[in-house]
Amino acid sequence: MEFRSFYNGKFSIGKLARLRRFCLELTQTRKISVLENWRDKNILFRIDSNKKIQSWRNDVTEKKADLEIIDIKPRGYCKGVVQALHLVKRTREENPEAVISILGKIVHNRYITEALNYYKIRTIDVPGLTREELLQYVDQGILILSAHGTSSKVVQKAKAKGLTVIDAVCNDVVSTHDIIGQALAEDKQIVFIGKNQHPETEAILQNFPRTHLIIKEADVDKLNLDSTKDILVTNQTTLSVLEIQNIIRALLDRFPHAEVNNEICGATRVRQEAIIKQADLDALIVVGDPKSNNTAMLAQIGLEHGIEHVVRIESLEDLILDEFKQGWRVGITSGASTPTYLTEMVSNYLKEVDLANPQIKPEIDLTKIL
Repeated sequence: MEFRSFYNGKFSIGKLARLRRFCLELTQTRKISVLENWRDKNILFRIDSNKKIQSWRNDVTEKKADLEIIDIKPRGYCKGVVQALHLVKRTREENPEAVISILGKIVHNRYITEALNYYKIRTIDVPGLTREELLQYVDQGILILSAHGTSSKVVQKAKAKGLTVIDAVCNDVVSTHDIIGQALAEDKQIVFIGKNQHPETEAILQNFPRTHLIIKEADVDKLNLDSTKDILVTNQTTLSVLEIQNIIRALLDRFPHAEVNNEICGATRVRQEAIIKQADLDALIVVGDPKSNNTAMLAQIGLEHGIEHVVRIESLEDLILDEFKQGWRVGITSGASTPTYLTEMVSNYLKEVDLANPQIKPEIDLTKIL
């Protein structure tokens, strides 16, 4: 490829080297045109089907961004996820040759699971099976328990199999277990608001089988409680602030003497509140795993506060640009288990996107996930 033909002396040697690398990358993509913005020049390259540069010019007028991107903060990893991933990485570093398994997903994010596989840390997750049932697939090595909490029965069974058990449970989840345990010791009735088959709820029900599970507001009328005894109401840490308020209101209407201990974690709460403050958006993009409850709640909050166009995606690969219109104000947030790298890919791409002639979406680098 000939570079001298369009080097007119306006580029420094350093910029020319960067230009060479950039063109080599472009020719591997087989795209017809790409706009590259330099610090002091805008250069338009046209690449033909034979992957050769047809033409270029450096006098392209800078184009106003098609979308106004609002980076909603805070977003992404919470302290519990950071703690869990740090524990997993440290376990591998300290045990380079060991067989390491995670019982269920360490957190709800497919890309984290794939990145862990890259480091030879396997995730044991079969849809529909409980943590106890998943144990049948682990016979040796180190077993890491997920951030969502695990029942003491599962821990005991794992140790009985000769496994080295490491618990990555979130401190906020531990707090909920402690509160319920103390309340039961005081002979209180427990009402737990949670999602059926969610691992956090599963662990609560296994550790405290006398707990009454409430999934939706309509379940309140089905409760069979002794009105003469004390009642404690608590909840899964990743639920929607608005959703839980409606259920708690219904519970208090029926059981006015019930004690409420709202256990929605701080990270979940502030991420939801940040969306409420940006309710004048044209569109909201929530980046996160489809199975992540806190991600689903972020999207729900957006819809409930009047954002008409709410999109949930796992990564930039899932983004459909036809859904957006020029001039829209688009907010971007992500669930507490979503890697910052994935969210920033979406944000950076949309800040430069040409909706009429969109740029190539960069590929995901699994080594940057953790």
